Formats: sequence, structure tokens, C-alpha cells
Amino acid sequence: MLKTVERTIGKAMSRVGRTSSLLVVAALAVGFGPAAAQTADGVTLAKNTVTVGGQERDYYYFVPPKADRAGFNQVVYALHDNGQTAQQFAAESGWTKVAAEKGFIVVFPETVQKNWGPSAGGEDDYLGAVLAHASTHMLIPQPPGAAGGGPRAGEGAAAEGGEAGRRGPPRVRTWAPFQYLTGVGAGATLAHSFAMNHPGLYAAVATVDGAAHEEAYRKGEQPADGAYLHIWQEKALVPIWKQQKKDVPVAAWLFTRGAPTPAETRQADYWKRADKVTAAATADSAGGYRTAVFTAKDNPAQQVRVTTLPASSPVDAALAGTIWNDFFAGVARWTSSPNGDLGRLMTHAEVDKAFDLRSITVGDRTYSYYVKTPTSYRKGQKLPVVLSAHGFAFPAWMYLSQIKLHEVGEKEGFITVYLQGQRDAWNFDDPDGPDQQYILKVIAAVEADYGADPGRVYMQGFSFGSGLTYMMGLTHPELFAAVSPNSGIGPMPKDVVARIAQVKAKSDARTPMLLLYGDADRGGSVDGEIPSQGILRGAINEVKAYNHITTVDSSKPFDSPTAPSYDTLVPGAKLVSDAVDARYPQGRFKIYQYSSADPAPLNLFNFVWVRDLTHGGDPRQAQLEWNYFKHWRRNADGSLSYVPR
Repeated sequence: MLKTVERTIGKAMSRVGRTSSLLVVAALAVGFGPAAAQTADGVTLAKNTVTVGGQERDYYYFVPPKADRAGFNQVVYALHDNGQTAQQFAAESGWTKVAAEKGFIVVFPETVQKNWGPSAGGEDDYLGAVLAHASTHMLIPQPPGAAGGGPRAGEGAAAEGGEAGRRGPPRVRTWAPFQYLTGVGAGATLAHSFAMNHPGLYAAVATVDGAAHEEAYRKGEQPADGAYLHIWQEKALVPIWKQQKKDVPVAAWLFTRGAPTPAETRQADYWKRADKVTAAATADSAGGYRTAVFTAKDNPAQQVRVTTLPASSPVDAALAGTIWNDFFAGVARWTSSPNGDLGRLMTHAEVDKAFDLRSITVGDRTYSYYVKTPTSYRKGQKLPVVLSAHGFAFPAWMYLSQIKLHEVGEKEGFITVYLQGQRDAWNFDDPDGPDQQYILKVIAAVEADYGADPGRVYMQGFSFGSGLTYMMGLTHPELFAAVSPNSGIGPMPKDVVARIAQVKAKSDARTPMLLLYGDADRGGSVDGEIPSQGILRGAINEVKAYNHITTVDSSKPFDSPTAPSYDTLVPGAKLVSDAVDARYPQGRFKIYQYSSADPAPLNLFNFVWVRDLTHGGDPRQAQLEWNYFKHWRRNADGSLSYVPR
């Protein structure tokens, strides 16, 4: 039952714009609302219902007017104390007030008769059901007479899914990295228990009074769920990097009213060990609260905060605001490993301040983009530039904290440009459409305004942005020295295919490409193998033909332990392993290096198969891309030069 819930949660959180309904099996069933309820302070909460173990239970949620209608939203799950209702807690805790100011979503699970269960068992299943259901069933409030949701016409040639064609009430878009858990009293006990039992589901937990049930500690040596390997529910991968539950970091902030009890001290010690923090704390006074902050040496996002409040301190908007502003808002659990990895998430305001925000008009559309130059940049320099395209519903200000391309740019000396699509999406049906014109204009603007070297323009993209990158690289080869589509590829629309044929008929264009894909992503087999047929094989063959690569790939049968046997691809290219560490002693990156059939062969195509990776990116990915890009230059006559470095 629990494993089924985990896979369902993973699928629900993965949406990336997909429209498939949530799978419901066995004792887990879901209902759809929403009804409405009003709190004592006049805030309207929507209500949904889930069924767990044959019992119907409600939960409430609040979607503020500032919520993102197109992109992913951060979501706080807030658990009330015994003796309260969810509506009372929503009114008294201040979470709806802070959410209205900041634009995040709040979900309020509900007890049975104002009391949480005496152990983590049944409530664990209920919270899992709420997380799975809320991830796909929260609706965005619409003013009377407003049109239904769904994308605009033409927004939706998807590399891997997308919401093209979906109509009806607009739903809140969420994704796994941006989930947070908080609770008070008995709700705090449940929050810690659930986070310890499923440490890969939330980026952070913040509580007031309370510590986990003993049962949660006893489960610490069990294998962690590896939920991110099951974002696509049909997958049955066994992680290479295996973690126990007690070893998976979760950022934690523990408030106690009065001196902490032995149980609360034990709870803080548990998270300190899981987060691998240093023994010495630093002092912080965020929100006026005196706090000891324990931080991991190599990852500041892995932290444990401990605050002792006066015994009579209220749980109110001031406290909720501090938890959000100084803790939740700046951390994410990136989908970069089986249980995710904690990392910094720059807020939208921080990104606007740290980057040059520019805009460009194409017809009646105004686009924006972010530019970051290395500190070594001086006017008049001809630096390389890397364009980066975000995924569906994954706006540039969020995506840049995942890929961190600008950090590599700082070290390696190139300009980074984060592109921002209309409604957080891209249209790559038309090689001459508005999005494509926008990219052409951005390249021209960066060359004019920052002196970027026109011979060293590169592009990378994730998911939907991967499809855009692939299309741009093959239909506009004269613009790019090399490109790197990541975590998303698929058959190109007929107009794009026709344009590629026209380009090749006009000149013998080549486009160096590094195509990166995770074994647990949608295009991989159920066991994480490279299928001999399908979207990946089609893309590999297309790039090989485009770049005059005649290397022969083959197939071999694979005896799957979880599915009927099938054929897998055996690339004929040279295999190089990279990203070797203690977790992956054989290397996480399997790089298949294809060279052209020219008299002087060129490594024009690298296919990178990443182990233990779902729809996301390894932290070393941006450096891997640059290490490939830096060798290539596009000459004024359209030819390529390979520059050994």
C-alpha cells in the first residue's frame, strides 16, 4: 500500500504540464471538489476530499490572487494542533495572510474530530493521499464569467507531454522540488513523523512544539523510498545510490515554546545528523527570533535551525512570515537524485536584483530575459554566450537555481542568458514563429549590448526548452557553435522536419550537440535502459544523419525482472564514464561520443545517459555542457572550427 502511495505521489508531483489523471488503486481513492469554506477572518478556503482505507476525509487549501497562473507554485502543507479544525488554524496561524502577500499555496489537512491519530500509521496514509491529490486537483479561483483554463492555441508541441489540448478549470501547477511541511503541537509531531518516513517528499519542515512518534525513529534504517525514480509511475528502477531514511537530508526549523523537552532535543539531533551539519552553530535573529543555525559545510541548504520562544508566544502571521521569508522560500529539493537533493532557490526578487533583466518585443508580444556577466567581464571583450531555455511551467527565475549555468559562467568566463517563454512555455511548431524570432533578437541584442562573440553562441534547454533547443540547433545552425538539449526530446512537427531538410539541401550544415537524458525519465525503459526503439532512438538517428555520422548502433535483448523482455540500444560510439564519486564509483554520466565520417573525424554528437536521474539535472551538468561547448566555434562562412583546450 505504502509503495503504491509513493509512486502515486511521485506521478502527481511530476506534472511538468501533463494531463493524465492521477492513478488511484486499492484503498487509495480520490474525490474532486471543490466545495468552499470561510475562516473566521473572512478567508475563503476550497475543500477537497480523499478516501483512505474506506473513510472519506477532507482537506482545505488556499490559492491567493498572486499565485502563478502559468508556472509552478511553491506549496506549504500546514498541520494544526489537536483541539482545532483546519479552518480555525488557517485563521489563527497567519499562513493565509502570508500566502496572500507572497503568492504561494497553502494546504490545510484536517483531523478526525479535532484529533490526529495516536501513531503515524493511518495518518501517514492520509497525508500521502492529500499530497498526491492536492498536487493535481487544486483549482485556481476565477472571477465570475471568466473563461476556462487550458493553453492558448498553438502552445503545446511537447517534447514530453505538456498541456496542449486540455480545457476546463485552470489548475494550480506544482512540482516536487517546491513542497514544504509545517505543524504545531500534535501537527508538529505528525509533520516530523511523515518527513522522517518519507524524507524525499519535502524540501523543509518547520514546527512549533512536538517531536516524531517513536515509530518514525524505528524506521530510520529502512531504505528511503526513492520517490523521484517513480515520477513516471510505470518505472520500476532500483536506485544505484541507496540511502536509508535517516540519511536523507531535510532542512528543519524547530521552535519550542519554553525550553525544549528531551523528545524535542532528540528530534533536533536527528535532523542534525541527517543534514550532516557542523557541530558549531551560528546565531541568527531573523524575524526577531534568536535562532541557532547549524549548517552543512558543503551545502548551506542542509541546515537545522533551533529557536526557543517564550512560553506564551502565539503562533501567528509574524511567525509564519519568518518561516516563509527566511526559510521555506529559499530552499528546494531538486530532482537530481533518487530522493532529491537540497539546494538554494533564489527568490524572484533576488533574481531580479542579481541579474540584468531585459525585454524584447516580437509583434504584439513582449518577452523578457535575464543576463549575467562574469565579474571578469570588461566592456569591449568578445566573450562566449550561452542561452538557456527553461521547461514547461518552470519559469527562468526558478530554473536558473536548478541549472546554475551562471556559476559556471563566472568560473569559465562566459555570458549567461536565461530565456523566458510566454506563459512559461515554448512553441516549437514553427521554425520562424514568435519564440524563434525572440531568440534571434536576443542573440543580436547580447552581441550589441555586451559584445558577445557571434562565433561562440551556444544554447541549452531543459524539458520543453530541450525541444526548443533541439529545433533551433537543427533549423538555424548558422547561429550556434553547439547546443545541448536536456531531459526532453521527441518527434519534431512536420514544418520543422521540412525546414531541416531545406537547411541540409542548401548547405552541408553541421551542429555539434550534447544530448543528455536520465535513465528514469519518460523516454527510458521501465528498468532504466536505453530502448532500441522510440523517441530517443529517433533523435539519435536524426542527429547522426544530420552530422554525417555513420557509426552503427545495435540492439540486444534485455530480460526485464518487471516486464516482458524487450530490446535495448547498444550505441556503437566510444563510451566514456564521467561524474565518478563515492555514490557512483563507475561514473554517473555514460557519455557516448560519436564522430563524423569526415576524413578528419569530428566529435559532433555526444549522447549522455545519466544514471539514477528522473526529470531533472545533476549539479555537474552545466560544467559538462560547457566542457563540450568550449571546443566549438561557428565561423563567418557557416563552417565549424574545433579548438582543442
